[in-house]
Amino acid sequence: MQPNDKSADAGYRRLWRDWLSEHRRLIFASFGLMVITAIASAAYAKIIQLIIAAYEVADISVIYWGPVGILLIAVIKGISMYFQMVTSNTALFRFEARLKKAMYSSLVYSDLSRLQGEAPAALAARFSSDSDLLRASVQSLMVAVSSVMIIIAAIAVMLSINWQITLILLLVFSLAIAPVSSIGAKIRDISKGTQAQLSGMNSEIVEGLSSIRMARTYQLEDHLNDAASGTFSEVERLRVMDMKWKGRLSPLTEILSGLAVSALLFAVSWGITRGTMTVADFMGLLTGVGVLSQPARALGSTFASAMQGRVALDRIFPILDAKNEIFDKDNARSIERAEGMVQFEGVEFVYPNGFAALKNLTLDVPAGSKVALVGRSGAGKSTVFNLIPRLFDPTKGRVLIDGTDIRDISIESLRRQIAVVSQDAVLLTGTIGENIGFGRMNAGIDDIQSAATSAAADGFINSLPDGYDTNVSANGSHFSGGEKQRLSIARAILRDAPILLLDEPTSALDAESEAAIKAALDKLAKGRTTFIIAHRLSTILDADMIVVMDQGAVVETGTHKNLLANKGFYAELYRLQFAHI
Repeated sequence: MQPNDKSADAGYRRLWRDWLSEHRRLIFASFGLMVITAIASAAYAKIIQLIIAAYEVADISVIYWGPVGILLIAVIKGISMYFQMVTSNTALFRFEARLKKAMYSSLVYSDLSRLQGEAPAALAARFSSDSDLLRASVQSLMVAVSSVMIIIAAIAVMLSINWQITLILLLVFSLAIAPVSSIGAKIRDISKGTQAQLSGMNSEIVEGLSSIRMARTYQLEDHLNDAASGTFSEVERLRVMDMKWKGRLSPLTEILSGLAVSALLFAVSWGITRGTMTVADFMGLLTGVGVLSQPARALGSTFASAMQGRVALDRIFPILDAKNEIFDKDNARSIERAEGMVQFEGVEFVYPNGFAALKNLTLDVPAGSKVALVGRSGAGKSTVFNLIPRLFDPTKGRVLIDGTDIRDISIESLRRQIAVVSQDAVLLTGTIGENIGFGRMNAGIDDIQSAATSAAADGFINSLPDGYDTNVSANGSHFSGGEKQRLSIARAILRDAPILLLDEPTSALDAESEAAIKAALDKLAKGRTTFIIAHRLSTILDADMIVVMDQGAVVETGTHKNLLANKGFYAELYRLQFAHI
């Protein structure tokens, strides 16, 4: 549903109230300088009238005060324009930076379900094209204020010269109101489509380049190129349309300016023949029309930019306004260190798209036990992992730690009890030492090195020229998969949490490293509650409990030996994996 003009105007009022008003001193200073600029601009019309009048009566003093007056007006206008530009742009850049910080903060602290609803590249577009568009729109609105001030000042001077002709000229310029409004509405609609396509374009680029290895192997370059080319072409089409509609504003204002000058010439000629007008009056009015023309043109483009700003508001405010569903209760309590007993009582979970990921999951996991979750893809294993640290809340039922519903525990202290090693190791921008240290922010270098040693990462780290001070990029592209996984495991070891969530943590390691890591994890898991998502059944033979899942439900539980003896779903999975032995 498209927002109407009233809601869009309310958006601008909110923009002022919540964001721009913080910089009101700079903005009001800018407005004050606009007044000086407007008066100086309008003064040209008056001084030209006075100079021509002095010529008509052969006043010789004009050769002194005339040039000085023109120069003084130019200096005042130039200085005021400079400081007005500095103050307004300083306010706008500060506003834009604060807005981007708030948007990013909102996303970083938002629910996982909210982030999964839109591609990262599309969200990133809000920080580039949308915020830039909004800043440019506000800047255009400030230009509009300056233009209106100049127009008002020029009209005041022109009225003092001849009010009848000035009213005729205003009537001519008023003819632009209806077409400019219509063009602005069309530009707003085009801009809405353009911004959506730009988000899609960013997604196409990120998807194509991130999957380039697979695309090259399967020779999908043409497919990627064709898909992206379609998006690029649509962006091109919309931008051409936008340019054409904006382009109509210039000839419109040019024609009206010409019509105004023609009307002025006719009226002045008529007045001069009747003795009611002088050449000085004509030159003053003509200069006034010249002063009016430039801000009148600016108002046309400003209106178009304001329409585009409305689109940006419609895309930015939802990020700032989204309410998290995962939050602390007022009486949520903090826990120091959990024992690690985890229970699922009648847990069901349905994703926003309607997919039922878990159905009546009931499970008791004693503290310090090792539990493996197995099953086909889509069985619900990852959803179980997401529920324990409250990345999601159950649609029905509850999850308990040490007998307490995790919704009654503060999120900060709950997640402090949990360490995670995912199948895809994640590295953040920083040094190797910092990446390991993210597991426990107050850890010293000795603890970091000890964790790295336990994760069999110390050897390759020390082989690097800068060791633990080696800088890594966010994707860790200059590390092998196994090296990144060891750093991720070291981070989990350093966290020393009572609950471990391991998503096939040794999947990216070679046999030698796997054995070393498995020994370290086995040692770490003692006395801790450990959940493992297992794809290779050989890694969970010693689990205290194996939970077999299918289509969101638990179909079997038991030890490896018992489940094999039952000859059920687990036994079939095991047979399929080891049929070659």
